[in-house]
Amino acid sequence: MLYAIGTKVRLRFTGERGTITGILDEGMLQVRLDDDPDFEIPTFEQDLTRDEAAEPVSAAAKFMQGKYEKKPEAPPARRLQSQYKILTPRGLQLAFEPMPGRDGSVSRYKVWLLNDTLHEFLMEFDLFTNARDIIVADDKIPASTALEMGDFLSDDLNDAPEVFLRVKRITTAGLDGPLEHTFKIKPKQFFNSLLMAPILNVLAYQFVVIDKFEREDKNEVSDLRAFAKQQVRKPKRESNSKPYKAFDPEALANFNSEIDLHIHSLMNGFARLDKGEILRIQLQHCQRFVDKAVRLGAPRVFLIHGVGEGKLKDAISEQLRGNPNVVKFKNEYHHKYGYGATEVVF
Repeated sequence: MLYAIGTKVRLRFTGERGTITGILDEGMLQVRLDDDPDFEIPTFEQDLTRDEAAEPVSAAAKFMQGKYEKKPEAPPARRLQSQYKILTPRGLQLAFEPMPGRDGSVSRYKVWLLNDTLHEFLMEFDLFTNARDIIVADDKIPASTALEMGDFLSDDLNDAPEVFLRVKRITTAGLDGPLEHTFKIKPKQFFNSLLMAPILNVLAYQFVVIDKFEREDKNEVSDLRAFAKQQVRKPKRESNSKPYKAFDPEALANFNSEIDLHIHSLMNGFARLDKGEILRIQLQHCQRFVDKAVRLGAPRVFLIHGVGEGKLKDAISEQLRGNPNVVKFKNEYHHKYGYGATEVVF
């Protein structure tokens, strides 16, 4: 193995630059692309070259390859911000995103801490087993954010993993008192918790860690109820204002409202990837395209998936069902696409 986590590399086929974020099985590496930090792809080691322009190496280090080279630092954790307001927040949640290997099997999970509330927190986090500390973090997590924590191996489920989380809510008056929770993750419980993860919009194994952040004040609740009754009695004023959704008109005008999700249209060097990896890459491109369409204010898009066995079409449908921005979607005959595309209306 010539590369370590954090090494800057270039893809031989496309010339894209990236950073290694994980070591996979059978000579494969996980690479996060510099042009799109939210996107990681599995790549064979022989399809990569070291990006010396990003990591200059001295002549002495080149001559003594592997002995004096400085160990690269791991890339910073990703913070994904929700593009929409979550109407029914569940609280602080832990999500384990499956990361399929070359043969489609899963031996590694990407761990995310999800905050789908409107509150911001300081947090202390520890994921550990009887054998080792897996992830230890001390950080801040803003409102409506998914924070990347690290990697969790399937083998760790056999070592009685536990999670500890302590948070302090940040308010205009300062920090609230600490709230904490510790729980054990059992394999049966783990594999029965697969849901569509908020903010990430991918299927992941999820656990709600903390869902209540304040104590109810009876006097305050009574005052609020009295105020609510007064508001109900007041006549409602008519309003002719319409909600305005800001977008970039020029960007929207240049936006292509269709995307071809066939793998050969998305990337080069895909021949060695298995079906599980290909599907994951297709869904990531689909999600990024849909998010961009929503951000620009596009009224509808077409997701071209072909007919085939229907696995990609079904996976796209599952992804769209969990998106609150989608009014409807349909896979009907179209004069241009036949039955090979799904129309999405926002």
